[in-house]
Amino acid sequence: MEVLEGVTAEMAVERVLPDVHSIWELVHHITAWLEIVRRRALGETVDVAAEMNFPPVTDRSEGAWQESLTRMQKTEEALRTAILTTDESKLNEVVGPTNSSIYVLFHGAVQHSLYHAGQIILMKRFLTTLMKTPPR
Repeated sequence: MEVLEGVTAEMAVERVLPDVHSIWELVHHITAWLEIVRRRALGETVDVAAEMNFPPVTDRSEGAWQESLTRMQKTEEALRTAILTTDESKLNEVVGPTNSSIYVLFHGAVQHSLYHAGQIILMKRFLTTLMKTPPR
């Protein structure tokens, strides 16, 4: 969430290159995978369709951007709760279509979010320069 401070809807929807996801799309993607990991860790079978992997941005308003940020924050909190309430004896249980342990899923979710946070930082810097707004 910290790397998204100062990102406006106008910035979030921009593509820095034609075939690169926007910040907003990455926020949706991160949110989706935090939820997928939480559900799989709780024993649910979750098949990931393309529209679930990278949910589209359909409303480009500032209000919709704030809703996306709030949804991501709530999803992070839900996964954090799942991590904290998972009994240690269950961490080696294999779940999901990749046959990963719950432990690996939890760590993978963190690594995945950090990977995309790095992308967001680079895009934010580029867009801040491009839009000639002061960096935050």
